[in-house]
Amino acid sequence: MALIVAAGLGYTAGQQAKVGQMIAANEMEWKPMAPESPLQIMTLWGDRSKGEHGVLLKLPAGMVAPIHAHTGDYHGINLTGTWRHSFDGGEQKDLPPGSYVFQPGKQMHGDACIGTEDCILFLHQYVKADFIPKQ
Repeated sequence: MALIVAAGLGYTAGQQAKVGQMIAANEMEWKPMAPESPLQIMTLWGDRSKGEHGVLLKLPAGMVAPIHAHTGDYHGINLTGTWRHSFDGGEQKDLPPGSYVFQPGKQMHGDACIGTEDCILFLHQYVKADFIPKQ
């Protein structure tokens, strides 16, 4: 019995405790995505400069992004405002809160926040983030 208890203690001692996290909307620390950029970002987990990450991205009302791509796929959910997403040369949709987008990597697309309310998007990528403008 002592051997079983000792083995159990050794197992739990070797594991790192996970810590829960909660952030109320009014406590979120938004940061500019880049100097002089109108986009703001709130990192939820990971490091977007290195690999897998989840972020909230705030697009100001009326903002239109140029046609662009990203190296990796992303999954996006619109939380507020009306997100207009378009596949270059193809379908375009105005997406109300709760809408989902799967954007394949290396595929040109456009984004805009239409209407009077800022758009807040939840984005998840398995790879580091980048921005590839259309040539």
